[in-house]
Amino acid sequence: MLKLAGVLCILAGCTGLGFNKIKEEKSRIRHLQELIRVMKRIQNEISYGKHTLPEICLILSEHCYEPYRPCFRAIYEQMQRQEGVSLDRIWEQQIKLCLRNAPLQEDEKEILYGLLRNTGIQEEKYQAQSMGQSMDLLDRKCRQAEDAYENKSRMIFSLSVLAGVFLVILLI
Repeated sequence: MLKLAGVLCILAGCTGLGFNKIKEEKSRIRHLQELIRVMKRIQNEISYGKHTLPEICLILSEHCYEPYRPCFRAIYEQMQRQEGVSLDRIWEQQIKLCLRNAPLQEDEKEILYGLLRNTGIQEEKYQAQSMGQSMDLLDRKCRQAEDAYENKSRMIFSLSVLAGVFLVILLI
């Protein structure tokens, strides 16, 4: 009876770990979709709204989902204090804080960290173009993740169950 309970606990634990990994991958896709939406909004505000980047951060702080809302608010507030730090540095610091626990890959985070590099001296058209290029990169990564999600989730689930069975056999 005790062995049966142990077997069930091992199988449940391994299966739960697999479900957690699948959930992380789904969360990564949701984060990428939200970031693409944010970047489209930034691009539109630059091109059509003719807003400055700090103003856009204020707008985003009112319209974004968590965890990005406080990040954009902090960027806006730091720019209003005018402490002599450039917008791209403030952006990079705040985005790093915001994304430190996000389930994104390092190269996806790097795209976001460097989003505002070299945009300060350009006119709106080139700023929007630069945003569009970064957005295209993230969009491509998001589509790849979505395409691979189904197969990856099946594989993760199968491996987690198989690992549980292997542990049960090993310990019996």
